[in-house]
Amino acid sequence: MKARRGNRSPLTALLILTIVNLLVLLFLKYFLNGLLLTEFRIDYIGNILDVAVTILFLIGLGMFFYKKRTADNKKVSLLLSFQILIIISYVLIVFVEKANFINLSGYLFGFPIKKVYVGFLFISGELLQLYSLIYVWSVSFGAENLIGVRAIVRTAALVILLLVFALSFVWNVRAFSEKKIEGNTFDYGCVPGAAVWSHGKPSPIFEGRIRKTLDLYRKEKIKKIILTGGHAPGEISESEAAFNYLVNLEVPKEIITLETQSSTTTDQIKFLRTSFFDAQKEKPILVISDGFHLSRIIQISKFFKVNTVGVASDHSLSVGKTLFYRAREGVALLLFWFFAI
Repeated sequence: MKARRGNRSPLTALLILTIVNLLVLLFLKYFLNGLLLTEFRIDYIGNILDVAVTILFLIGLGMFFYKKRTADNKKVSLLLSFQILIIISYVLIVFVEKANFINLSGYLFGFPIKKVYVGFLFISGELLQLYSLIYVWSVSFGAENLIGVRAIVRTAALVILLLVFALSFVWNVRAFSEKKIEGNTFDYGCVPGAAVWSHGKPSPIFEGRIRKTLDLYRKEKIKKIILTGGHAPGEISESEAAFNYLVNLEVPKEIITLETQSSTTTDQIKFLRTSFFDAQKEKPILVISDGFHLSRIIQISKFFKVNTVGVASDHSLSVGKTLFYRAREGVALLLFWFFAI
């Protein structure tokens, strides 16, 4: 019993750090997006996942400390170290986002470098938490041999399972058929930006979104058009490329609004929230994009409490590109669920 009593202090520290890490993660998800914690929703998938990981880890800790054979100071120290590293990663995120003395301008892999750093820190912290979860359950119910290696393999399996769960949402493109909005009209139709080629020409995927928007406008399904999407240095913005395309097809300039600063889908939904969506009136905004993209857009909209309805463009992709884009969206959706990035 002395061994167990000696472990009470580390257990208390682990419990406190784990709960603090969850609260800090939830705070960052809302704070970094300009939201108040009063807008927190426990029924949102991403928040459920965050809370579930913490609860499962705490349950595992209970079994870890009340099984005599698992009361090991080295294992306890390892778990404590992981929780400390997680909180450090969250502190670094605040510095990256809010400290101006760190120069993080520019792009990396086509993404703003600041967002890449923030994403890396969030992912690192979550991987440590998932590994801790698997590790503590593995020690409680598994063999001691190669427990660290086994926990790594099982953590990888858990990540794959989570990705499959996200892909199940991305794959449901039939929900965004134009038939779903028959008989409805919308004040606004929003076109999220996509790649722009040389000389300001929209890529085929982007052109498909624009032409679908034009078709819906001519059918009087939408009254006004919102074009979103920024640009890399020295290039025309995505929204400006779409604007030029529509104006050349005789769409009146006065019904089009441009947003030229956003670099991610999340930024674009935040723009809709602040500039166009009135929660009191609850009039939905129609978003026109690709089917594989709309599942994530709807999930982001739910997080920001923006009422959006999606309609897929008519652009078709090869099997290879379909698999690539859906897999990419699945990863992006999972990252948004966990971290709201």
